[in-house]
Amino acid sequence: MLNYEVFKPEEQPTQAAIEAFMSPEIFALFAALDHDLQETYQIKPKFSYSNCAMNQNIWRGWNIKYQKSGRSFCTIYPQQDYFLALVPGTSFKVRNKENVKEVMLAVALRKEALQAKK
Repeated sequence: MLNYEVFKPEEQPTQAAIEAFMSPEIFALFAALDHDLQETYQIKPKFSYSNCAMNQNIWRGWNIKYQKSGRSFCTIYPQQDYFLALVPGTSFKVRNKENVKEVMLAVALRKEALQAKK
C-alpha cells in the first residue's frame, strides 16, 4: 500500500501515524536514517505533499525533505514495506541496513558536491 492511499493531502501524518503505517523493521530503518541525517548534517525535516504520478504513483503522497540553506540533501517517501530515499540524481528503495548506508554515502557525496560549487 502506498502512503497517498492512507494519508490525506490536507492532514500531515504524525510520526506515530507513519510508524503505524510502516512495518516495524522498515520504520526502524527510517528512524535510523532520520536520526543520522539530523545529527550529521544538523538538518530539520520538513513534511511536504507531492501529487507526482510517475512510476505508478510511488512518488505521490507525503514526503520528508532534508534541506540546508535551500539545498536538497535527501527526500524520504515512506511506504508500507519500504521507503524511497531520493538524493538528487539517485533514488534508493530502502529495505535493509545496507541500503541506509548507501543513502548516507550518497548524501555525503551530495554535500561535497555542493561545497565544491561554492
